[in-house]
Amino acid sequence: MLDSGDYPPGSRLPPVRALAQRFKVNNLTALQAYRWLEQQQRVVARARSGFFAAACASSHGVESERQAAPITWVHIDDRVSSLLSLSSAALDVPLHMAEADAGYYPSAELARRLQHKLQRDPSLLGAHLPVAEQQLLRGELIRLAAERQMQLPQQQILMTHGCTEAIQLALRCLTRPGDVVAVESPVYFGLLQTLESLGLKALEIPCSAQYGLSLEALEFALRYGPAIACLVVVPHFQNPTGALMPDENKKQLLELARQYNLPMIEDDVFGDLHHSGERPIPIKAWDHDGRVIYCASFTKSFAPAFRLGWTSGGKIHERMERLKISNSYVSSALIQATMADCLASGLYARQVAHMRQQLAQQCRRLTEAVLAAFPRGTTVSQAQGGMLLWIKCPAGLDSIRLLQQALPHSLSFAPGPVFSAEPRFENCLRLSAGHPWTPRLQQAIQTLGRLVHEQLTDLLVSSKQFGPNA
Repeated sequence: MLDSGDYPPGSRLPPVRALAQRFKVNNLTALQAYRWLEQQQRVVARARSGFFAAACASSHGVESERQAAPITWVHIDDRVSSLLSLSSAALDVPLHMAEADAGYYPSAELARRLQHKLQRDPSLLGAHLPVAEQQLLRGELIRLAAERQMQLPQQQILMTHGCTEAIQLALRCLTRPGDVVAVESPVYFGLLQTLESLGLKALEIPCSAQYGLSLEALEFALRYGPAIACLVVVPHFQNPTGALMPDENKKQLLELARQYNLPMIEDDVFGDLHHSGERPIPIKAWDHDGRVIYCASFTKSFAPAFRLGWTSGGKIHERMERLKISNSYVSSALIQATMADCLASGLYARQVAHMRQQLAQQCRRLTEAVLAAFPRGTTVSQAQGGMLLWIKCPAGLDSIRLLQQALPHSLSFAPGPVFSAEPRFENCLRLSAGHPWTPRLQQAIQTLGRLVHEQLTDLLVSSKQFGPNA
């Protein structure tokens, strides 16, 4: 199970008693097995905590315990480029991107407001946003931050081209080529592309669909692994798992970052799209020493074509501002002025409330359809927000092959292997729940389920025909 990746480096292993019961052996036998693995440096025992997966074996035995998790040079751009190329294909049911249907956004109202702004002030087509408009936008963002329980000074608000530029700026300030960046696993493939472009190494920390980033695995890596330049974390409706990190875990994560002097980049792009209850509180709300670089965007929740994001950089904010000037200079004055108007008028709040209801309904219906159509043993993440479903199929499924089989049916999804720099998650896939429920979508899920059944059946027949080593 260690070799197959069921227990990634740093993850907690089953208790001795549970292991003994599973394999119907004596407790002492299970303990002896763990001790043998410990001698092989495959397992690390921690007092009063149990056993944890250590480093992966090398070709000459096993690496030292100091290497708590594999450090990976990222080479994923080819795989992701092939996936992104599907966006230009004429697919009936494109479920491969983390985006909502265009009809969910207030396009007509945005067009009217853009035209009104431009008629009143054609100079907005110039490079700079007028001071009055800057103050209005920053004031609205300060108000928005306060609603999220963050107290941010106006001088620490920086507009960016989406959340991606904000994260890139932070990474460029905090790292140099060859540095190690801790990320969630599975992780959004766009972040892996960014790490690859910057010449950075990824340290993948396990992330569960229930609790998000594993604090135990991160602490293990910080204690026994190489120096980590920074951590990138998505605490709210993580991409691809949809995980929502509990508040207590967020506080513990921040304390862990303080203990190890670890800068943290918080990606809150999906935070406004909670399906029920109160909006989740960002980690930044508890940050009192400027350790957390907060990154957000209106791309998923309001206006994808605006590509407008914002960040508050804490200790490195001034460096990020200077880097922004050399990177892309300024964001569109017309877009910023229109966004300020949408925030001040309440349009943004109304739009997000409506979209939350739509996405909650979509996630429920899509989950039900998947569980009905896919083989027994399939699990679906319980989405509490956002627009993504993470699906784990029975072992043996090849999700990349499944995508190739689905494309002739004019259907797409994101296969699991694009969400790691390592060869992982082959039996997983991510579906977008951002499209209206239609008979065509229902039929597509049934078709996808049938293809999963057929692939697993073929695998079973092959294994029986040629034996377990086939």
